[in-house]
Amino acid sequence: MRGICTLIIVVFILNSCKNEDSTFRSVPVKKKIIGDQTNIETLFDQTTFPSNVEPKLLKELEICNVKERDLNNHLDPACNPKFFRFFSFVENKPLENAFLLQIKARVNDFPLRRLLVFEREKGTLVKVNGFVANLIGTRISKTKHHDLILRFNDNVAQGDIVFYNCLYQWENNHYVFKKIEQINDANIKPQFQDSMNVVISTIIKNNRMEF
Repeated sequence: MRGICTLIIVVFILNSCKNEDSTFRSVPVKKKIIGDQTNIETLFDQTTFPSNVEPKLLKELEICNVKERDLNNHLDPACNPKFFRFFSFVENKPLENAFLLQIKARVNDFPLRRLLVFEREKGTLVKVNGFVANLIGTRISKTKHHDLILRFNDNVAQGDIVFYNCLYQWENNHYVFKKIEQINDANIKPQFQDSMNVVISTIIKNNRMEF
């Protein structure tokens, strides 16, 4: 009888260890590779922010009306995800210290979307970049700051809109234009890359789509 009890105890212990091993076995983490891209689509259809950090940041920036409840008021917008969306862009840095802020078109009577880049310096939020553009993607870079893929709208003629998808990379504490990747979602041919970089970067500057 004692032998049977001992056998039962041994089997129980072995099964317990096996279950414990399967329960606490580490899950492999996907390695981040330079150039990996995350595509982004912002519909401004969320009803709440992901955390309480975003409303605090909007209040700190004084970019919206904390008392406004009318979500159809674009001139004096509520601090609501219908008008604003936040993105992280620096690895291992909390959102409250570094973020991208996408602003919906028509907010503050501005016709197009804007993207603002903020970092906190000595406790104060500092705008390091501003773009009249839509954030459509981020990429893992060689630095801790993600590369940005920005989509600019150019009204080249009345009712004729052209879209420029451009790569921006972090240099000297701000984002700088690197190259034009697509025009109306068509890739730039290698033989035209250098010349088109000059043309499109000039258009962006002349149209004040960087500020």
